[in-house]
Amino acid sequence: ECLKLLFEHHGSTSLADGGAKKATLIFTGTLGALRTNAQFAAYGAGRSSVRMLAQSLAKEFSEKGVHVVHAIANGGIGDEEGEQQKKGARMSAEAVGRTYLWLSGQGVELWTHELDLRPALEKF
Repeated sequence: ECLKLLFEHHGSTSLADGGAKKATLIFTGTLGALRTNAQFAAYGAGRSSVRMLAQSLAKEFSEKGVHVVHAIANGGIGDEEGEQQKKGARMSAEAVGRTYLWLSGQGVELWTHELDLRPALEKF
């Protein structure tokens, strides 16, 4: 329904036919979308389904001007700009927001479809 409303307001002309980029849809996921630990199978199944949804929507709606992104937020995100953020142990909400704004500003000549976000000290 949301995409239907989007196309009603912004038109449904495809990029190939001269249509413009209409929106950026960002799904925030976790590392569980890629791999999980023992006893976390249900969690991994749920997280990977969000990733598959993002990929499917990207394949369906990219040509219609909708940029779809799956962002993997691997680590804690805090509202404050505290010591944890300053030393790279935790992501700040401000930094995540700046990244999402950057994603939404991408032109049709290059779209990021998957992005791994993590603080500098997060273990791989």
